[in-house]
Amino acid sequence: MERLPSTYATILSALVELYNMYRRPIKSREIAEKLNVNEGTIRNIMIALKIMGFIDSKTGPYGGYIPTQKAFEYIKSPSVSPIAHEIVPIYIGMMPTNLYAASIEVLDLLNPFGNKAIVRVIGDLKSIRIGDKVRIGPSLSTRIMIEGTVVDKSLTSNEIVVQIDRIVVIPRVKISDVMTKNLITIHKDATLREAAALFAEHRIRALPVVDDDGRIIGLITTSDLAVAVSKGDLNSKVGDYMRKEIPVIHIDSDIYDAIRLMLKHKIGRLIVVDSSGKPVGIVTRTDILKYLALIE
Repeated sequence: MERLPSTYATILSALVELYNMYRRPIKSREIAEKLNVNEGTIRNIMIALKIMGFIDSKTGPYGGYIPTQKAFEYIKSPSVSPIAHEIVPIYIGMMPTNLYAASIEVLDLLNPFGNKAIVRVIGDLKSIRIGDKVRIGPSLSTRIMIEGTVVDKSLTSNEIVVQIDRIVVIPRVKISDVMTKNLITIHKDATLREAAALFAEHRIRALPVVDDDGRIIGLITTSDLAVAVSKGDLNSKVGDYMRKEIPVIHIDSDIYDAIRLMLKHKIGRLIVVDSSGKPVGIVTRTDILKYLALIE
């Protein structure tokens, strides 16, 4: 049986795992979310896997991809280690891209003045220029993140050479060990004037909004308050201006989960909730960065 590129094997492994779990056609979106990659990348590789006979597809609202017997045999093969590699996102500066690292080879690790990494890239290298500051990762399995500067690139091999500034290994630490526990909340029926007083008193920029049972139902920020001020509407209820899409994370989650959520939604804070949905703390990007700085 032919040997698949590591990227293809990773995606096929994810498909088989999801199919075994749900026993139904799996959508490209579900695979993309599992691997934390762009859905377009998944679709492109699925076309190749279908041509090679590893998957079938079904159309319609309940359609998706189904692994063939060939796929199951490939994953079960003792010579195949489908989880050995993964697709890792690449950021230019702080901006996400459609580029992913399929493999990373670190060179001269013991030389602090010469650390470099050769990164094999999935995507069009024309969007990366020599001199760009890049961040690679964090990876899902090894939890490693590399930051550095692009010093060379090869369009032929689709590789870049990165001068490493920093390598961070994200520890397995629960959110409860990092979060701020003295969470300040506000009731949905409180006035915006009361919210303004809390913002000023505690020097904060966001307040979780709770209902009569203490469950979080929204978030009010200083930006939302500014909108109300511009309308001369400070006597309205918080519930009228709050944001209903709440960035939350469970208290037993890992800080890696928090980092992924913040990057995915481009936000800097998450409300921490317990099993009943009640807010018990808040974790910010600064909280996580301070913790990582302490262990470096």
